[in-house]
Amino acid sequence: MKKHIKQAAGRIGKDIRQFGLAVVVLLIYMTVVSQIFGAFCPVRLFTGLPCPGCGITRAAVFLMTCRWQQAWQMNPVVFPVVAAALYFAVNRYLLDKEAKGMKWLIAVIAVLLVAVYVEHMVRYFPGREPYSYLPGNILERMIPAYPNIWR
Repeated sequence: MKKHIKQAAGRIGKDIRQFGLAVVVLLIYMTVVSQIFGAFCPVRLFTGLPCPGCGITRAAVFLMTCRWQQAWQMNPVVFPVVAAALYFAVNRYLLDKEAKGMKWLIAVIAVLLVAVYVEHMVRYFPGREPYSYLPGNILERMIPAYPNIWR
């Protein structure tokens, strides 16, 4: 058992060394940009519109704090995203094997994200977070009449 834990820790350490800097840069970007602009999604910052992944971060926070219903309402695709992440992590770190079917799983998740996005934009835009318009976006600054399209 100790041997397996040590091997898993080694694989995790290897990935941290390989991808750690990218993760740190991404976290810094998310923190700084969201403090300055109130959002960190490049699509939202540029267009003012939510993207298909909108609400996933908040849904993940709700999920981690056992607020299942709020996670579902924010973005139900968080459940297959977390399941896919767990499947990948168990295979990569605990079983030391390739997580078969990940490309298909990611493709299915992408389709689900787009389907939920379209459905939520029709039902909730622009009234309910995260499906709301972000004023002060780049297009609005470049084209003053741009916000009138979404009102």
